[in-house]
Amino acid sequence: MIITPWGEAMKTDCPLAEYPRPQFKRNSYLSLNGIWKCEFCESEEIPESFSQTIVVPFSPEAPLSKVNRTLSDEEYLIYERDFEIPDDFNKGRVFLNFGAVDQIAKVYVNGSFVGAHHGGYTPFSFEITDYVGKHNILNVTVRDLTEKNHYSRGKQRTKRGGIWYTAQSGIWQSVWLESTPVDYIPYVRITPVSYTHLTLPTKA
Repeated sequence: MIITPWGEAMKTDCPLAEYPRPQFKRNSYLSLNGIWKCEFCESEEIPESFSQTIVVPFSPEAPLSKVNRTLSDEEYLIYERDFEIPDDFNKGRVFLNFGAVDQIAKVYVNGSFVGAHHGGYTPFSFEITDYVGKHNILNVTVRDLTEKNHYSRGKQRTKRGGIWYTAQSGIWQSVWLESTPVDYIPYVRITPVSYTHLTLPTKA
């Protein structure tokens, strides 16, 4: 295990707090990175209490998570985090964003199921406007089957060795909230134009 000077100096209350999507930055940004509760369970039922904590956004197998435990393919890793919505935060819609969760994630806000995502490498988000209040509880249940399903996994494998790396699981990219007006721009598509197809004006 190798820890860099940056890892040793990392603050666990809100690591990687910078906006994770700088090409589409919004002013209403609230990072949810930091210390979450977690539990390794035999079922995906959310437990009434949690016995340990984890530093998000680091997988439980990573030293920076402070867990150092492998999630087996027969277990569920269940997260819990409480958060408050600032008074001036909601501009009309509220979105919950995940950079990546490996592999199968289900998300609950205040006990209500808001959505699921399969695949460990792609970002995803849910509109949670109708689920949030001033004080909120966020739960995420995760299952990672590694090489036992068809999802992309790179060189991860349950038993590492040769070209195979130690499998990682759970939330491993930033989690954040942002708010937009009711009418908003969800994405931008930029199409470059080749100058070879342009007709330039000629001098008289």
